[in-house]
Amino acid sequence: MRDFNTRPAGMLLMLVGLLLAASSAWTAVGAATWPESLPSIVIGLALVAVGYPLVSRARRQRRAGESSDGAEGD
Repeated sequence: MRDFNTRPAGMLLMLVGLLLAASSAWTAVGAATWPESLPSIVIGLALVAVGYPLVSRARRQRRAGESSDGAEGD
């Protein structure tokens, strides 16, 4: 099985997405400009939605690798 470490990329996508969505929402609340800020909020949430599966897949692969490494030592 190939092991791709996508965790850093997923974390980066999630962090950028959260910052983009939060800053756009904060600006929209202060200036009451929801229609103009909505695309940025949606893009930020989409980045989070793409990044989360990458992080969870990397965690599952790491757990599977750790459990199989422990069984091979016997």
